[in-house]
Amino acid sequence: MNPRRFLAALILLALVLTPAAALAADTGKELEDLERRLVAAIAAGDLATYDRIVADDYVAFQASGSESTKAEILASYRSGSLHYTGLEIFDVRGRIFGDTAVVSAKTKGMRREGDHDVPNRVRYIRVYAKRDGRWRAVTQMSALLPEEKQTP
Repeated sequence: MNPRRFLAALILLALVLTPAAALAADTGKELEDLERRLVAAIAAGDLATYDRIVADDYVAFQASGSESTKAEILASYRSGSLHYTGLEIFDVRGRIFGDTAVVSAKTKGMRREGDHDVPNRVRYIRVYAKRDGRWRAVTQMSALLPEEKQTP
């Protein structure tokens, strides 16, 4: 299945299964804070925190079109082939739909891929599921943001 259709179907399912009152009642601040902690852990290379927040069956759909599992992502962090510098998160918004939540955000900074650094300006959504009473990230989809225009 196309990653974008998969994510759209997942979000639509969350919307259909959740009462409208729950949508209006909870702004998702708890999830926004959790997302900020996850991004801070990624920036710091804190793999223990990453492991606690991210579910074992997590799948990330990258802006490049590739997909990665949690195990693959952790292996790339451990090897040093992937890491971030100057990573900042902004425009964080979370919405809770029962035991499913969606967080949208943007990040900027630099991403180390192999032996070179590339700008990391992305907009993404991450889906969380409540499992055993706590929120776990289960999937993410990213899209590149346009370069910031420099003003003279």
